[in-house]
Amino acid sequence: MRILFQSLIEMGRTPAYFSGMQERAEKIARPGVQVDFVGMPEGLYGGSVPSEVLKYPYMANMAEQFILDNALRAEAEGYDVFAIGSVQDPALEQARALVDIPVVGYGESAMHIACSLSSKFAVLVFQEGFDQMMDLRIRRLGLSERALPTALIEADFNLVGSGLTHAEPLLEPFMRAARCAIQQGAEAIIPGQLYLSEAIVRAGVTRIDDAPIVDGLSANLKMAEIMADLKALGIGVTRRGYQHARPPAEMIAHARRIQKRDEHIRRPPTF
Repeated sequence: MRILFQSLIEMGRTPAYFSGMQERAEKIARPGVQVDFVGMPEGLYGGSVPSEVLKYPYMANMAEQFILDNALRAEAEGYDVFAIGSVQDPALEQARALVDIPVVGYGESAMHIACSLSSKFAVLVFQEGFDQMMDLRIRRLGLSERALPTALIEADFNLVGSGLTHAEPLLEPFMRAARCAIQQGAEAIIPGQLYLSEAIVRAGVTRIDDAPIVDGLSANLKMAEIMADLKALGIGVTRRGYQHARPPAEMIAHARRIQKRDEHIRRPPTF
């Protein structure tokens, strides 16, 4: 089984993030599963960090086009699953309507697993605007009754990045926000953006006050394996209804030719 894992971060920005995920993926995935990671094009975010850019709907939509490029690439290159490693699940529904291989998203996977681990969960994020974004995502998934309002932690992209190798300054605000959510009724915690999840998991934090921490990478890869297994059994995504309708191949080819999109899917993954 081969999984192409899409990150919203450029690979050159934080090499330790990707190398660490590759090491962890080799332990998480079952034997015989190959996981390749691909990021956003270098320089996509200019002088800003991704979380400062992606909180704007227009900018997020532009990034989604690169995700869809890689979904098509994954199918064309024979991958069994395309995994989107971002908690807000950007372009998830569009990708499922575009390709016939399974497509999984970190947010959806983690929230469904949290529902199996608890009766109520909370998502913790950094960067103002992501809390509203996640509340909208939770509502769209029909999970509002199972989730507390998304909480912001007192951290930024740089603090989370440094937390990948030196977690102590990040753990204090994360623990404080998690315990606040637990006091309000949360029984499981999802550490928001995968960047944050990786920092928390690499620090060895798996539970807080007996509430499990949902490891985003593990949730997404295990869901990818499940969906590939189901596909092999003949159980694939529906093609009924507006949301999952796949355009004819010639329509896709024409649209991509007009927009010159194919030039964006020829880069091999770095990891």
